[in-house]
Amino acid sequence: MSQQDVITQVPNGATAGQQMMTQDDIDDYNTVIQMNLRGEMFTITRDDLMALPESVLLCLFPNGVFVDKDGNVITNLTEDDIVYVNFSPVCFQYICRVFDSAVRDLQILEQQQTTPKRQTYDINDPTILSDKPSIICLREDLDYYCIPPMRQVTSQQMRQIKLMVGQKLVKNTKIFDGLGYKPGKQLKPAEQHLMDMLCSSGFSVGDDWGHRSLEPGKTVIFSLTLVRLNNNLSTAPSSGPDSPNLNPVSSVSSVASTEKRRSRFSTLAHAVSRASSRTRRDKFNSNATKLLLFWRKPARKCWWADVREDVDISELGLKDAQGKDLGITSIKVHIRRVWTLELSIIGVQ
Repeated sequence: MSQQDVITQVPNGATAGQQMMTQDDIDDYNTVIQMNLRGEMFTITRDDLMALPESVLLCLFPNGVFVDKDGNVITNLTEDDIVYVNFSPVCFQYICRVFDSAVRDLQILEQQQTTPKRQTYDINDPTILSDKPSIICLREDLDYYCIPPMRQVTSQQMRQIKLMVGQKLVKNTKIFDGLGYKPGKQLKPAEQHLMDMLCSSGFSVGDDWGHRSLEPGKTVIFSLTLVRLNNNLSTAPSSGPDSPNLNPVSSVSSVASTEKRRSRFSTLAHAVSRASSRTRRDKFNSNATKLLLFWRKPARKCWWADVREDVDISELGLKDAQGKDLGITSIKVHIRRVWTLELSIIGVQ
């Protein structure tokens, strides 16, 4: 999605008539879409749907199209059509609840204002964050790969082991555990910058994922959290006294390796952290302003980790080298995490 799709820039000489939407445009935005999410029905207007973060829309419609029950593309969508979406209905309810709350806050704010706020902004204009409610969208896609505990394991037994491991992993709901954060433990520079940016913008160190679930039939755990950006329109609590001291730490090896191949995610987080240290006493949160870089431009960070999970596999009938039944067994697991960060601003064309 290009910037022009998000931001409406009107030349100085434009007339009022050029900026007005036709009735057909309004009707199109108000079109009701029926969606079937894994057996549960939802209705949403096209306008509300397209206002969701791009990273969420990609989860709902990975191919960028509406499909029917048989997987056929719906080329001319009507209000009688039902769009089938392979997405958690519980997570979708969570998304709608957060965005509905932000929309209500915006409506209350507009009612209290004597002069209406403008609806079009430049992407680099920081005043947008003080005029409109904003939501930070952080998503985690976790793929895990289990190593068989022994050679004589059937495919069916391995499927059961993968399910048991997934059920344990999904219970770890702490957001920053994925970065390796533990009280008193020093994080790597890139992870420190990222955590510093999030914790100064609305997150807290001990926050849980807003939604976390094991994808059916897959060794994938999907997690999502939506946090209101800390500004004068948000009541979201800022990070408390348990927040870590995130001072950047560099070494010859780490600087050499990260400077060669630094992702956009890490580069922006690093810039935000540096800006924050220079402007902590500014009236407006510099980190929040820097988050404009993520507005409708999702950034991603990917990394691997190895863990061991203890699971009870006594029901599988596996035996060790001495012929004894295996009970609680340590399973080695390779984990690949992908974090996607995006900023969503409510009520902006």
